[in-house]
Amino acid sequence: MRVCEKAIKVKGFSLIELLLVVAVIVVLAALAIPNYSASRIAADDATSKSDLRNAITSIEFYHVRNGTYPATSSDLFSSGFNLSPGVSFTKYDLQTESDGSKNIHMHVQHADSPNAWHVNYPKEGTEVEIRD
Repeated sequence: MRVCEKAIKVKGFSLIELLLVVAVIVVLAALAIPNYSASRIAADDATSKSDLRNAITSIEFYHVRNGTYPATSSDLFSSGFNLSPGVSFTKYDLQTESDGSKNIHMHVQHADSPNAWHVNYPKEGTEVEIRD
């Protein structure tokens, strides 16, 4: 008596197929993560620069209302100015120049960015630059 064996069909993926899919996912993640990190830093820097420009506008508003520039960042905050979450002043200095004019030197930095941004207003205008 001859026994006829039927091939049993197994449903599912082989180990090689699963390893190939995992390898593709790892390669895609390795490409995406550095781009995401760079995008986050760029977004944080844009927030910092925007806050500096808004500070300049608030300083001018303060100057028009009070006839003087805010002496401290606290004076600026009391006039209604707010920094974005994660952004802080690392320097705020009201300087008197040799000709008697006033100049405000400000630095801001986002907590998640390695870059600090600065402006000397009104001496250097409204140009926001990276601090070296």
